[in-house]
Amino acid sequence: MEQNALEQLASIDLIELCKEARIEHCRATRDLSSCGRYVQHVLNSCGHASLCAECSQRCDVCPICRSPIPDTGNRVRLRLYYKCLEAGLISKQHDERFQEKEDHSDPVNLDVQRLHSLFDVALQNNLASLICHCILFRSLFCFRLIIWLMFIIYICYICSHGFTLTFIPDTTDVCLDENAVSSDPLLAFLLDEVVIKEWCKKAVNALISEINMICIQQMLDFK
Repeated sequence: MEQNALEQLASIDLIELCKEARIEHCRATRDLSSCGRYVQHVLNSCGHASLCAECSQRCDVCPICRSPIPDTGNRVRLRLYYKCLEAGLISKQHDERFQEKEDHSDPVNLDVQRLHSLFDVALQNNLASLICHCILFRSLFCFRLIIWLMFIIYICYICSHGFTLTFIPDTTDVCLDENAVSSDPLLAFLLDEVVIKEWCKKAVNALISEINMICIQQMLDFK
């Protein structure tokens, strides 16, 4: 599961990454109302995250595109966020099923948190090229942040591995993705540079804290 999740994360484009991060609710009809359960799978037939696990077994068509769902074979596959969750790449405390969210009136904030969690997984598993690609260099601010981020990663690994660089991020895939746009308001928000800037700030602060702890430990060891 872990290897499969990382392979998908390494090959995914920015728009698809945002789709995987957003919370979806089941659109199937139950007693004249929508089911509304969280959708953890996508339909293999069309790729839409439109039905919960139970409804995907009883419905014949996708509620979004109305394409037929085959009766044979696997009807669904697990979404990337939930793959990472099941593989232990994302802590369950970040998932809405295991933690009571304080702000129920702002579902967009939950989508942003899930997107940031996927960025964290990429950073922790040497997929820095994905992060660089998502930064898109839309502003000088983002450019400076990613340079500092890469520098701090190097320092962390120098300090923790006896001055031997064991991780060199691949930055050859950095480019301006002009296709990373969407008419969907929520996807457009997730694609906005402000969301990525926010994650960069959090990631840099977390890495600075890690460096601080490493330095303190090194000083204690010298004593």
